[in-house]
Amino acid sequence: MNISGRTVIVGVGASSFERNPERSVLQMAGDALERALADAGLEKGAIDGLIVQVGSPRGADYDTIAQTFGLEPRFCTQTWGHGRFTATVIAQAAMAVTCGLASRVLCILAMKNSDIGRIGEADNPFFHEQFRENGGPHGEEGQIGMLSPVGGAALAFDLYCRRYHKDPELLAEIPLTFRRHAQLNEDAVMTKAMSLDDYQSSPFIVEPLRLFDCSLVGDGAVCVIVAGTADIQRGRPEVALTGLQGIHAGRETFIFGPRGLGFGQQSTRRLTLAEARAQPVYAMAGARPETIDVLGVYDSFSPLPLYAFEEFGFCGGGEGLDWIRDGRIGLGGELPTNTNGGQLSHAQVNGWGQLRELILQLRGEAGRRQVANAQTAMWVSCCGDALILERA
Repeated sequence: MNISGRTVIVGVGASSFERNPERSVLQMAGDALERALADAGLEKGAIDGLIVQVGSPRGADYDTIAQTFGLEPRFCTQTWGHGRFTATVIAQAAMAVTCGLASRVLCILAMKNSDIGRIGEADNPFFHEQFRENGGPHGEEGQIGMLSPVGGAALAFDLYCRRYHKDPELLAEIPLTFRRHAQLNEDAVMTKAMSLDDYQSSPFIVEPLRLFDCSLVGDGAVCVIVAGTADIQRGRPEVALTGLQGIHAGRETFIFGPRGLGFGQQSTRRLTLAEARAQPVYAMAGARPETIDVLGVYDSFSPLPLYAFEEFGFCGGGEGLDWIRDGRIGLGGELPTNTNGGQLSHAQVNGWGQLRELILQLRGEAGRRQVANAQTAMWVSCCGDALILERA
């Protein structure tokens, strides 16, 4: 069954994004849900599917969401309580609608990071998970003292720079570009100007990654409603889902590095440029890297967009640090990326802020960040998951 173009995003809503321990997850979820319903012109009784991205303890589980807000879905599911599942949630919603399991699926992420303690410290609810067999949820190895995600991300980037003989300081282009984008976004948590000197003066967290290479701690919620094409509102541009690709796993994958880098259990064979340009998501949508007008990418750490550019054929393996230079990924450049500021400057909400931004871009509603005549957008992560969205 080909699901390309069979579903559309008819509504999107969000809470504010801020560090606010006094605000509950359900308050944030309610704000996002109410705004998404209003945006779609729907009453809550029209919702018969529910997918939750992050449950307890950082979020609220699907049954709690349904009970609290008076929803009666006949199709429900919930993903693991960590990142990396943005595209997976939207793909599940599209499959549910296409297969007749639901007609309108409410997809929601609502989570708090400001009151659960630091990752790597014993008062964090995920602390003991890293000591289970085969390591933790973010690539940690607690038994050898690597207690937080930044350790794995830093080691992978160090290996990348050594393998390709690159200066790690070139990575600054990514957080600097995303910060400039955030300055145009009234929703962004971090809008203070950042210079190259500011970046280079920030402390190393785990060398070679600095403070500004790490995403923000914050709270927020985003809600997206996926429906069939019969629900298209003719009074405005809608966003069709034309390409979908799932997250990868196995011995050739590492969540903070590209396939074939040689970190962890990987081999050392990277995708060729031709293989990267032939990812299934492109074939499903009938698209190519050069037809993408605006990109959203998972950026919990600065190197992750770098790997995604290479894994999806925007440049070749090992070429990313040079390719991103000269404004290529900024507004007005060849491939505007994370135009809302990304997780590095907008908010750490597992990529949902970027997904919302792509929807606004395709609807022409991004304000000062608007990419002229944006027709095709793409969401990717270095874990292999991807979405292609088109203005319907």
